[in-house]
Amino acid sequence: MPLTNFTRRYPQDAPLPSAGLWFIANQHGIIVSKQQKNVQMPSGAWPLSAMAQPVGVLMIGEAAGVPCLACNVPDDVTLPESFRAFSLRDLYGHVDDLHYAIAGYATQLLHWQRSSNFCANCGNPLDPIAGEWGKRCPRCGFTTYPPVNPCTITLVHDGERILMTHKRGWGARYGLVAGFVEPGETLEENVAREIEEETGVAVRDIQYWRSQPWPFPHQLMCGFYAQYAGGEVKIDGVELDNAQWFTVADLRAGKPDIPPPLSIARQLIDNWLAQFG
Repeated sequence: MPLTNFTRRYPQDAPLPSAGLWFIANQHGIIVSKQQKNVQMPSGAWPLSAMAQPVGVLMIGEAAGVPCLACNVPDDVTLPESFRAFSLRDLYGHVDDLHYAIAGYATQLLHWQRSSNFCANCGNPLDPIAGEWGKRCPRCGFTTYPPVNPCTITLVHDGERILMTHKRGWGARYGLVAGFVEPGETLEENVAREIEEETGVAVRDIQYWRSQPWPFPHQLMCGFYAQYAGGEVKIDGVELDNAQWFTVADLRAGKPDIPPPLSIARQLIDNWLAQFG
């Protein structure tokens, strides 16, 4: 989901705000305030008081003029009774869309800050680059920035049916063909290659629809539609363990289980179904 009504901020040589909207993370997820069924991102002064001290606080932006602060806390911290940790996936639907989108952004920045402390070229500790999220090696000059890995995900359609795929461990749920873009490859080339490699079919009329940040941990999902152009479904047996055509009637009858509303896969499916009334 897009980060609308949010202004990004970058590292500054200035004191951090002492209060704001907090995006607190550890290995258990994002820590939120929970009063009965009411779940909110903590706000105000540091919310966990003496129970845990923030680690690596980042000022990442402002939402409606309120500073957004991201930080880590130790994994073994005991949370107050009115707080709990949600995984980023489970948090969806419990807080408003803007705060969820900011939580995804914060999670990516925090993950990168924790995992990018040494130069990939010479192993020397990295220094922060002033005014940016990047880091630079003082020994060899190597620079690095928070990564974004482009992926395509495609709904292959043929009349009133679509091609859906299944991986081991997914239970009854089916999804759409997706894959990472390789060096020297356009998005459209990736769509055609991934579909052919994983399912054996050819496609035409490849049309971009929209994209979605997918912070698990650093993907940008680029959604496409493509028209079936020929070939029999033959799975690769590596990425997938099944692929089948499903009709409009199948989907409306709840067959198969489909991805959750959070995902662009589900949004592609819902948008395609809408044309049939």
